[in-house]
Amino acid sequence: MQLDQDSWRPDGAGRQADRRGGDRALSETSILAVASIYILSAAALYPVQYHGVLVETFQRSAGPILTLLVLILAGRGLIVAPQAPLQAMIGIVRERGAFILLSTMVFVLGLAAYTTYKINLPNVVAFYADPALARLDRLLHGGNPWQVLYNAIPERGALVVDFFYTRVWPFLLAGVFLGNIVFVRGRALSRYIWTMMFCYMVMGGVIATVFSSVGPIFYSDFYPDSGEFLRQKEIILANPHIGDIGVYSRYLLDNFRDGELAFGTGISAFPSVHMAVAVLTAWVFTSYGRGAAIVGWLYAAIIEFGSIYTGWHYGLGGYASTVAVSLCWIALSRHYGLPLMPPRKQTGRRPV
Repeated sequence: MQLDQDSWRPDGAGRQADRRGGDRALSETSILAVASIYILSAAALYPVQYHGVLVETFQRSAGPILTLLVLILAGRGLIVAPQAPLQAMIGIVRERGAFILLSTMVFVLGLAAYTTYKINLPNVVAFYADPALARLDRLLHGGNPWQVLYNAIPERGALVVDFFYTRVWPFLLAGVFLGNIVFVRGRALSRYIWTMMFCYMVMGGVIATVFSSVGPIFYSDFYPDSGEFLRQKEIILANPHIGDIGVYSRYLLDNFRDGELAFGTGISAFPSVHMAVAVLTAWVFTSYGRGAAIVGWLYAAIIEFGSIYTGWHYGLGGYASTVAVSLCWIALSRHYGLPLMPPRKQTGRRPV
C-alpha cells in the first residue's frame, strides 16, 4: 500500500520531488522545534510540578498507549499484507520505528507539559471570565442551553454522554495520533500534527489564559454569591448515570485547593479543548471521505452536547473551538495543497 502521495504524483518531476522532500524535512524540523520549546519551557518554569505530572502521566498512559500502538501496527500489517501481517509489522517497525518511538515520547511529554501549564493557568491570570461567558451563552441561545438539553433528553440518556465524553474521547485522542504516525506521511501528517499542537498550545494555552474561567460545574464554588448554574450542578450530581462527573469534578477541585500534583488535573473552561480535539478528529475522518466524515462530525456533535450537558463547558466554548480548529485545518490544507475531502473516485484513500 502506497501512503505517500508525493512519490506517485504524475507531475512529480525530480526537482519538484526534491523540493517537496526538503519542505517536508523543514516542516518536521519545525514541528519538533516548537514541541521541544513547549515542553522544555514547562520543565524550566515549573520543574517540580512538571516532573511530578510527567511521572504520573507516564504511569497512567504508558500501558494504554502501548496497547493501542500494537493494535494499530497489527491493523496496518493486516491491511498491507493480509497473508503475512507479522512480517509487515516488522517491516514498518524497521522502517519507521525510530520515528514512531520519538513521536510517542514527544506526545507523552507534551501532554504532561499541557497539564502543567493548565494547573498554573490561574496563577498567571486569575479566574474572572465566567460571568461574562455565562451572559454571552444565554444571549446566544436565548436562555441557558443546559436547561433545553435536560428537558429534551431523559436522565438515562446521560449514559451515552458519559460513554463518549468520558471514556471514548481519551482513546480516540491517542488512537488517532498513533494511527497518523503509523499510517500517514508527508504533508497530511504535518497538517495533523500542526493542528493538534494548535489545539493544545494556542487553544488550551494562550486563549484559555486570556479567558481564564472555571465553567458551569464549578461556578458556585468560585462565585458563591451567585446562584448561576447551581441547579445544573445539583441535577448532575443527582444523576446516577453520570456519577463519574461528580467524582472527577471533586477530584479536580480538591487538587486545585490542595495544590497536589495529579494526572489530568487543572481547571479551564474556555475554550473547550475536548471539543477542539473532537473537531480535529472529525477533520481527520473527513479526509478519508464522506462516510467517515459523517461519523466524525456526529462524534464532534456528541462531544459538544456532552460538554454542555455535564457542565464542563459553556456552549460558546465548543463553538469557538469548532471555528478556530476548522480555520486552522483549512489554512494548513491550503498551505500544503491538500483537499479537505478526497474526490469521489478516491474516497477511502487518504491524501498525504
